[in-house]
Amino acid sequence: MEEATGGRKPRPEPAGCLLLDRFVHRVWRHGDVEWDATASATAHDCVGRPIRASLRVAGAPAVSRLHLHWPSRPEYVGMVEPAVIAVHRHSILFQAKVPFDEDPTTCDEVVSFPRDYFVYSAASSPPSLTRLPPCFIGGSSNPDEDIYFKPYRRRQQRAMLDEDIGLLCHGVDGEFTVAELTKCCYQEAELCLLHHRPTASSGEETPPQWRIKKLRISDGIRIRSWTTDTVVPAAGRFLCWVDNYQGMLLVDVLLANDESRTDQQQLRFIPLPREALRSPRIYTEDSPDPARCVGVADNGMIKLVCITNRGSSRWHNRYAFTVTSWTLVDLRRGRWRRDHRATVKHADFFRIYDTDRCLPRPRVMPSFPMVSMVDPDVVCFLLQEDRDTTWIIQVDLRKKVLQSRALYIRVEEEEGGGCPDDIRRKNIFGGHSFIPSQLPTYFSKDAIKSQELSEAMQKAKLWRVVQKEDILEAQLRERLTLVKTE
Repeated sequence: MEEATGGRKPRPEPAGCLLLDRFVHRVWRHGDVEWDATASATAHDCVGRPIRASLRVAGAPAVSRLHLHWPSRPEYVGMVEPAVIAVHRHSILFQAKVPFDEDPTTCDEVVSFPRDYFVYSAASSPPSLTRLPPCFIGGSSNPDEDIYFKPYRRRQQRAMLDEDIGLLCHGVDGEFTVAELTKCCYQEAELCLLHHRPTASSGEETPPQWRIKKLRISDGIRIRSWTTDTVVPAAGRFLCWVDNYQGMLLVDVLLANDESRTDQQQLRFIPLPREALRSPRIYTEDSPDPARCVGVADNGMIKLVCITNRGSSRWHNRYAFTVTSWTLVDLRRGRWRRDHRATVKHADFFRIYDTDRCLPRPRVMPSFPMVSMVDPDVVCFLLQEDRDTTWIIQVDLRKKVLQSRALYIRVEEEEGGGCPDDIRRKNIFGGHSFIPSQLPTYFSKDAIKSQELSEAMQKAKLWRVVQKEDILEAQLRERLTLVKTE
């Protein structure tokens, strides 16, 4: 494992929370990022190219984004962009495809490019950037062919889906565990995990390795075909794999890290509230869920939020929906409590909506709820006006008040939208949830310089949206005039 680190830092001054996009922006302009406290030390990908990371921070509900400074990575048609997988406390887990060296026999084998996993951590100053060792457990090997792909090719690595992977920060000095849960069938599941302890605190020179643990599912529990929608931390030691339409699978990660234990660990299952179990999925399992979320507030409270269409099988029925939420009040017993005072019907929601004249007209149904880390009664929603314009609004469900709103800044709009044609981004935003985080609290407020940039980008996009609406309104008036004169 390679780790680029800085020294220890004093306790920072709180600077707020953020919503982190899953899309990553690869900075195409060459330049130094030393001016920003979020810029990491330099690490290297598996081929040896230097790479750094930094954050463009924006106050929620505006979206923040991880920036990668990776100028030596060549461009190839069909190669997917890096993506954020998970965030916990001071750290961000993300993955990136890594092109081979300029070898004419292998450089066009895009599907064979290996995948690197990195953890960006603000537990040190400057932040560290750690490349995780590759996991070959369960990979496919053909020695006669593998020798032509250096350092290795994708099929040799374990096939891990982003949605099955979680990150848990624990201990001190940037300690963390990355875990993947799969094969949840019958009475057993498979956990693949890597426990990282910084060299300075562990005293170990041998890099950690991925391990497999078999977990036993509690007796009497029958799990149907499982779809992991998200992975969230809980109680400082658990990771919860969430199926938004069944429940949560809990793994005690700290117990799983104990290599001295020989007994088979049990996997706990907490079903969703009975009322939430009545609604089936209304979209394909390969798409992100626009109707539900399970989120964890900074105080550890776990919350389920559902947008339900009553009497309609169509998701985009904008005039018949209810926003309902439940709180997990007892983790050990798996007991949920419905938040009756935080229930919002469509009429109430649109009364809140209409208090801001900037929001789309005609009205747009909310989607992709996200629970605030600061106040679990506050939920963010997406309002998708058209292909180019998406709003994020922040609503206090209990008080029935619109707190704030922001426009989504697309990846291609970063750096003033001047991305060269040969580096056009392949991330097309069709709607997905963002990841709430209090990562800015690990920096001093005055050290995060990108907040001014984010505010300027918001103002510029708002101006473009207003101009577009003025043009459309003028065109509509012109058409009405023509109709009247005919």
